[in-house]
Amino acid sequence: MIELTALAVLLASFYIAWNIGANDAANAIGTAVGGRVLSFRRAVSIAMLFVLLGAALEGYKLMKPVGEQIVTGADPSVSPFSILPWAAAIALLCAGFVVTLQTRLGFPISTHQAIIGALAGAGVAIGMFSNVTAHVNWWKFLIILWSWVLTPLAAAFFAFVLYRVFEVPLKRVKAPEKLNLIFAAAVIASGCYVAYVIGANGVGTAMGMAYAAGCGGGTSSSVQLLALLGGVGVFIGSLTYSRRVIQTVGAEITSLGPMSAFVAQFGAALTIHLFTQWGLPVSTSHAIVGGVVGAGLVGGIAAISRRRLGEILIAWIATPIASMLLAFCLASVTIIV
Repeated sequence: MIELTALAVLLASFYIAWNIGANDAANAIGTAVGGRVLSFRRAVSIAMLFVLLGAALEGYKLMKPVGEQIVTGADPSVSPFSILPWAAAIALLCAGFVVTLQTRLGFPISTHQAIIGALAGAGVAIGMFSNVTAHVNWWKFLIILWSWVLTPLAAAFFAFVLYRVFEVPLKRVKAPEKLNLIFAAAVIASGCYVAYVIGANGVGTAMGMAYAAGCGGGTSSSVQLLALLGGVGVFIGSLTYSRRVIQTVGAEITSLGPMSAFVAQFGAALTIHLFTQWGLPVSTSHAIVGGVVGAGLVGGIAAISRRRLGEILIAWIATPIASMLLAFCLASVTIIV
């Protein structure tokens, strides 16, 4: 029974990783595709190599904070989800369902928000209705919440500044062919950087519940295997279900040229990489949208599609709330019944 439950948690974690690929792949390649620098399949192929690299090298940095520090038990070293691993599977499935729905609608939302919201909802249900001690660390939750608010603002700031920094030397390049080559290389390089931080931050968050449920085994090699499993899920998700969100990020917020695409991606990647070092599960979706807005602001506020941006903001607010409520209800019913 335990083995079957562990398998269910792994499959649910893989489903979350698939959702990251379906939704967050746009953060790495949406601007490159929208800026007509790379074709869809070529962009996916290049980006996913760096997702796997980020997952293997830095994915572990988010597994423990997500898996053990948000919902705690009577013994801080033992996660309630290791005692009730099926609750972890329920939380992941709820988070995955919400993200899949938002992806179907074309919204670049945060898989992190869905996971953290579902994790908190399931944790409250365990504490209320089971005989297992479980407490949601609301202070940690609040810190993560503030990091979600700061992420798009920081990415927009970095993108705006980077645009101003790079536009001066690039204006001195007079040969159009050389300029296009520089832009193409910059967009591809920044897209690879975004893909790397998706692997480091996103995959670590996706597999954090599997780690908490004891699927990682506790050794460094098994944790890396979890990260690689998540990386494979991201690759499959990006290849099979990411086109709609790529269209939103690449073309529907503001008109992107190669320069705008480069600074949007680089500003977003820099923001996410900083938060990864602090062990905070922040959203590449928030960062890339902020980066796109920051790049668009160079042309003035009129260059931004405020209607589309408003829809995205509503989706961002709804995501953690919907995941939390859904996970709380399903976990509660399962415990009571």
